Amino acid sequence: MSKSKQIIKQIQRITLYLFFFSINFEVWDPFNTNGFFSISKLTGFIYLLTIIPQIHAFNRTDTIKPILLPIWFFFAILTLVSLINVNIISYGFLDFTIFQNIFLFWFLINHERKDPLVLEKGLLSFSLGSVALVLLFYAGIGIEYNGGRVSIFGDNQNTIGLRMSISMAILILTTAQNKLKLGKTRYLLLLPIPIMLLLMGETGSRVAFISFALIFVTGVVLFKSKRIWGKISTFSIGSIALIYSWVFLVQSETLAQRLLRSYEEGDLAGRDVIWKGLYPIIEDNPMLGVGKTGYDYITNINFGRWVSPHNVILEVLCYTGVIGLIIYLLFLFRVLKKGYQNYKTEGLLLPLLLIIPVLGMLVSGQILGVKIGWVIFAYIVGSSVFKPKSETIRSVTPLTMHENSLRH
Repeated sequence: MSKSKQIIKQIQRITLYLFFFSINFEVWDPFNTNGFFSISKLTGFIYLLTIIPQIHAFNRTDTIKPILLPIWFFFAILTLVSLINVNIISYGFLDFTIFQNIFLFWFLINHERKDPLVLEKGLLSFSLGSVALVLLFYAGIGIEYNGGRVSIFGDNQNTIGLRMSISMAILILTTAQNKLKLGKTRYLLLLPIPIMLLLMGETGSRVAFISFALIFVTGVVLFKSKRIWGKISTFSIGSIALIYSWVFLVQSETLAQRLLRSYEEGDLAGRDVIWKGLYPIIEDNPMLGVGKTGYDYITNINFGRWVSPHNVILEVLCYTGVIGLIIYLLFLFRVLKKGYQNYKTEGLLLPLLLIIPVLGMLVSGQILGVKIGWVIFAYIVGSSVFKPKSETIRSVTPLTMHENSLRH
């Protein structure tokens, strides 16, 4: 590789790491531009600029066309239906955020092909961004409370909580499997986890709490080791850590109360009211929906403002009807299937575990416009499609995994 190409490769890596780090500050608008500017938008734009000189290598579709085609078809239907339903309240028929995220998904997959492990390192950078967010929380910078739930820089509490659960999974697996060959210093990555747990509890996010619990239990059960004592010790340490995490989290009064209301009263934080209000949209427009423009108009009329469906399946049904939902579910199925295949054939546990918070976003939040969701999709597909030479990772402690043919 020529020196100039090597320099470009290094710049692309650095800008990708900065972008991943900044996803934790996705809605932070330090110049008060009403969402026009944010730190993550800036770093994302810089990253895209760095790949322009080699764009031909980033827009390849070979081997990933079966995954790309459904999501582009979905976007085409969404755009067309939104155009048909343009109105005086909403006339932005092209959803630029989703458009950007699809391209990001596409480019990140090819970046992994060009530079194996770049997404693995990028996810570590993302988790370090979460650590930075925790430090800002403890410094009292950018925080505010709403109903007892903490928010930082005006971000959604559930989004913050889910990012914490995702980042903790990344830190634990990076330490346990040591795919990045960080040596003994990698154990330092475990130090921020208690305070990350505390912040997750302060957000009061039930979906984040459930996601982390499922990630932890699933990870302990599926963690592979050729030595029976290694498996036993891993299970024992994992059980103790899970009990500690449970006690630690339920000490958060806000989270404990919300979990109790969910159990005793079936409280869904108003989601059931929103879902009932959206059913007429689906019933009246079952096949193709009303697009984003029609959805904006109807919800403004019915609720007096735009409201999030807090459920991606309902959201897609409202936007593109049954036809769009089938196409979108085909995309999801093919992506999530890759995560399962990564584990079965390559022993890759992290892509499989990250499916859990993705499902949390699907059933209880947003994902179409949320960058971390698309980053996880790209990581799952990139890990499956493009594999460097496999090697054995040897285990010397209960936190390391002994496997043959484990992909970097």
